[in-house]
Amino acid sequence: MALSPHVPELGALELLLAVARLGSVGRAAAELGVSQPAASARIKGMERQIGVALLERSPRGSRPTEAGRLVVEWARQVVEAAQALDAGIDALRERRDARLRVLASLTVAEY
Repeated sequence: MALSPHVPELGALELLLAVARLGSVGRAAAELGVSQPAASARIKGMERQIGVALLERSPRGSRPTEAGRLVVEWARQVVEAAQALDAGIDALRERRDARLRVLASLTVAEY
């Protein structure tokens, strides 16, 4: 099943969660290692993609709108699921890497 074009990418959802938690696009940008203008543009792009305003902006910071609070809760579930997937993949890779199979021929030992 293909996702709707209205579903933002994971990085944008992580940014939205950081803004909701920190109360500021600038602080969220700093935490995620991006510039404030890039973070603002990403949030505005996500609002266009979804079709609703997600944040109320003021000189004192940003907070989610009513619709934004819903999206934040859904985004939290998506990000947590992605983190669980990432941890599971890491566990599979570690388990696979932990096994060592050695094959040897006795031909060299005979000479």
